[in-house]
Amino acid sequence: MRTIEQIKETIAVDFMNNETVADMFGFPAGDNFAAHFSKVSIINILFYLFASAAWVLEQFFESHKKEVEARIDETIPHRPKWYRDKVLGFMKDMTLIPDTDDYDTSDMSDSDIEAAKVVKHAVAVESSDASLLTIKVAGEESGRKRPLDDETERQLTAYLSEIKDAGVRINLVNEEPEKFTCDADIYYNAIFSENDVRERCEEAITGYIENLPFNGEYSDMALTDALQAVEGVKVVHLTKTEIHSSPKGTLVICTPSAGYLEKGVVTLNMIAHD
Repeated sequence: MRTIEQIKETIAVDFMNNETVADMFGFPAGDNFAAHFSKVSIINILFYLFASAAWVLEQFFESHKKEVEARIDETIPHRPKWYRDKVLGFMKDMTLIPDTDDYDTSDMSDSDIEAAKVVKHAVAVESSDASLLTIKVAGEESGRKRPLDDETERQLTAYLSEIKDAGVRINLVNEEPEKFTCDADIYYNAIFSENDVRERCEEAITGYIENLPFNGEYSDMALTDALQAVEGVKVVHLTKTEIHSSPKGTLVICTPSAGYLEKGVVTLNMIAHD
């Protein structure tokens, strides 16, 4: 919200930039207001009164906006994105303000608030049964996605029970990353070192798998493209791609049940190609 002084400054700047006004009062257009009008001048006092009235009006509008938003929150069932945002806003070891879904953070610093928000990744997906909402979550350790500990999961479950809409059943998924394994034939340019190309291919696989968006869709085509971009690689043939929940020989395309993947056993058959 703007202060009275900020509103008054806006009025004064527009006033000083007006060429007709500048010609009437005899100052250069765009000059500083305080250089020509004192604090007790009629113009300055009028501007303060206008700014005060505008400030009061803005306060009324802001209050009305909050009332309307509160009424909407009370009457309209929330969408999955609302649950996702609320889960990301969950704060460990904190209790909600009674009869609200907000925390009292008035005595907390920005770093305290950030430290309390332990859920770093979340997605909410509505099933075909509209009363069941699956929420996948993960925290972070050393920059890598990891499941929340048992106590945090217990608190998060209680938090969701308090804020959810009546009648909505929530399936909270907080699991270890699924292991991704693959076998591939890598045809590479023979002028390059086999070990160097192999190492770059393994890095490309790790980068693709672990940098997928949370609950993002894996595809064999995208992985092949990532490998094809490796220096020295000519042709890539994926012979097997698997994750724990979908051991089908080749995945082609899938969304991990845990929401994220971790590289497991990768077997690369390096074939020199002139």
